Amino acid sequence: MCGIVGLVSTQPVARDLISGLGQLEYRGYDSAGIALAGPGFVVRKVIGCATDLAAALRLDETAGRAGIAHTRWATHGKPEERNAHPHVYQGVAVVHNGIIENHAMLRERLVESGHVFLSDTDSEVVPHLIAEARARGAAHLDAVQQAVEWLHGAYAIAVLFADKPDHIFVAKYGSPVLIGARSGVVAVASDTIALAGLCLRYTALEDGDLAVLTPDSVRILDSFGKTASRTWELVMDREQAAELDRFEHHTRREIAEQPVALRNTDALLRGKPLPDGIAAAQRLIFVACGSSLYAAATARVWIEKLTGLPCDIEIASEYRYREAPIQAGSVAVLVSQSGETADSLACLPLFRARGVPVVGVVNVTQSTIARASDLVWPTTAGRELGVAATKSFTAQLVALLRLGVAFSQARDCDPAVRAQVVAGLTAAPMICAETEEMEPALAELAHWIAGENEALFIGRAAGAAIAGEAALKLKELSYIRAEAYAAGELKHGPIALIRQGSPVLVFAGTDALVGKTVSNAEEVRARGANVVAFTDADGASAFAGVAETVMALPGRGVGHMFAQVVALQLLAYHAALALGRNVDRPRNLAKSVTVE
Repeated sequence: MCGIVGLVSTQPVARDLISGLGQLEYRGYDSAGIALAGPGFVVRKVIGCATDLAAALRLDETAGRAGIAHTRWATHGKPEERNAHPHVYQGVAVVHNGIIENHAMLRERLVESGHVFLSDTDSEVVPHLIAEARARGAAHLDAVQQAVEWLHGAYAIAVLFADKPDHIFVAKYGSPVLIGARSGVVAVASDTIALAGLCLRYTALEDGDLAVLTPDSVRILDSFGKTASRTWELVMDREQAAELDRFEHHTRREIAEQPVALRNTDALLRGKPLPDGIAAAQRLIFVACGSSLYAAATARVWIEKLTGLPCDIEIASEYRYREAPIQAGSVAVLVSQSGETADSLACLPLFRARGVPVVGVVNVTQSTIARASDLVWPTTAGRELGVAATKSFTAQLVALLRLGVAFSQARDCDPAVRAQVVAGLTAAPMICAETEEMEPALAELAHWIAGENEALFIGRAAGAAIAGEAALKLKELSYIRAEAYAAGELKHGPIALIRQGSPVLVFAGTDALVGKTVSNAEEVRARGANVVAFTDADGASAFAGVAETVMALPGRGVGHMFAQVVALQLLAYHAALALGRNVDRPRNLAKSVTVE
């Protein structure tokens, strides 16, 4: 989940490195560090972010024309300065994204050879291995190559040598890494957003690639050591830095931006056809993590109604290792806001090996998943600075439902169901805005939940998936322990959690299952629970006398789902405020999960 940016130029690079690093802080912000060379060799690390790093650098230390920088999300080793990158040994500075799985064995061998380690990280073995190869007489590139041959796991590595100050060396396996260029500047980064404003074009390295960067050249070697040609693309302009405007937090502003994100995504995908090889699907396999997984689970109910296609929802981190049989005619749908989610990316080779077409539902069309997909089905939520998914989640819902509509049209399925879904998508932006107007009542509920320090969310069908997203959002933002269950599962064990006054929040629009969900609410109320129902205007009467609080949200059917999502987001946001949490940057989390 860490972020890497490196520059080699004809001019000093410190300012641009720190600017690029700031753009990568969604990947981690426990600590930051920089190494600069030519003239001199300077390394600085801080606990904190890019602005803290800028403050730590003295003016006389910023003349270097080559440098590597890193923003960290801790995996091995606590967020402490000694664990921050770059890691340095005998004039070799390294920044690393990924996980070195055999680091303990390598460290033990190196310590026996007299090496002294200063950190608890897996990454620190890399400069030691490189320095060891240099001590044996290996040239700079050969030393990097010999070092990475020892590594098991995933890595994106950038290397700066004190005695080679006009070069940066890069190695890639598993973790994404990009090379950017313009006249007099060559860069390496883990995301195109760090290249915007610095480079005009970029290319993505492939697994096993090594790259040698100088101010006026890029040399890429493939896994066989042969010079490789990679496709270059234009770097998109960096969006203007988002302003908080009237909102105190990015997360709250992004909740308010959902109507625009939904309109833009719907307009982009409306009428978009499916290629024949995908339209002929006999089964859909949705693979995702976190909020993206709940978006797929929420949409599945309607996609199956729209298409008659069976839809499997798979947790990427489990699916990649399951060796699951794949039915002929299956199409995989990878859902990822960043398009760089490590576990979802790891499923791509599995689908490729079995000839399964892949649809990438991503918010970043220059991402690794987008580049590797047979069909990119994009969301246009814009950049999301809050770590917890808000507008990216609802934009994914729109995209997935539009995908279902496209399959429905291609398969000539029931036009009445299709019209119902399209009407809900059309109404969704206004419904989100109307739900925001209920913020004072939702804030009051949130303060009560914050005081109870627990919550149980239930629902059926799409409501069960939305309950899962609600529990996740509350955990992410407020650190309150929250559970989510399909309402029919309560009596199979979870009802034992109920005590006098337990907060139980129910998501139930008016559908064929609303009566059963009301019965489940009565079961927990009979055992002392305090029930809150998030429902529509018709459902409000069904829950009257059962729920202590009935929140009659706008919309019906598909549109009402969006109201429920906005309500759960505001609930989690205000619970976090009540407890004094860092809403935009919750503890232990980063925006893009690029490691296992």
